Amino acid sequence: MHFWKRMKKKMSGGLQKRRHFFSYDDPNLLFEDTFSGTTLDDSKWHRSREEKRHGELCVWDDAMSFLDGKGHLVLRAEWDAEHKRVRSGAVQSSGRFYAGYGYYEASIAFPTAPGTWGAFWLMCGNVAFGDGVEIDIIESINNEREEASSALHWGGYGKHHQMASSGGLYGYDLYDGRFHLFGLERTPEFYAFYIDGKETWRVLPDTLSPRPYDAFLWLSVEAADWAGAGQEASINALPKEMLVDYVRVYKTKPPIR
Repeated sequence: MHFWKRMKKKMSGGLQKRRHFFSYDDPNLLFEDTFSGTTLDDSKWHRSREEKRHGELCVWDDAMSFLDGKGHLVLRAEWDAEHKRVRSGAVQSSGRFYAGYGYYEASIAFPTAPGTWGAFWLMCGNVAFGDGVEIDIIESINNEREEASSALHWGGYGKHHQMASSGGLYGYDLYDGRFHLFGLERTPEFYAFYIDGKETWRVLPDTLSPRPYDAFLWLSVEAADWAGAGQEASINALPKEMLVDYVRVYKTKPPIR
């Protein structure tokens, strides 16, 4: 067992939860959702507008994001044979919750499905107009190869777009059917990314100066032809579901207790 303290609870389907131990009246805690009940908490989240993503092969669909009544947010991806595209789910906290520097964490169980990926990410400032940064805390791109990655995007999404990436992250057993912890420590000095308590990537000001813009949260599943969506292996792998056990945001990275 590594240095993280774990609380393991057998779940239906063999899932195990990994939890941060903390006090529920912790003054360091800014935001929490454990996805209890059967209805998405609309004081914290709303479903993304239904729109095409990455061309014609993916569309966000409200019906693809829901609570399962077992303490999970479900973001589903399925193949729509009639329209020959993937329907998938996404939720965001814009208009409900924003935060600046701090520690962002989610407990997620990612599925394996070629051509699709799940993500936990932040939108800070107005990235589309070049004034902000998109922070991809984790994306399960290339999950069929046991790979994932983290990334930063800034300068807009056009000809001035710039990015930095962790590169492929391997060796974390992220597709073992269990929940894993994904974290971002966002400070004026650096961005630090974590998987199950282990730092995987650190970005310093010589790459991108940390920016103080308030961020809102995203949880999403997407698909694209360049990732393999629409091909036989991808179609046969669907439907699949990304499960989110909780999301928490702290003022500062909490100590391990």
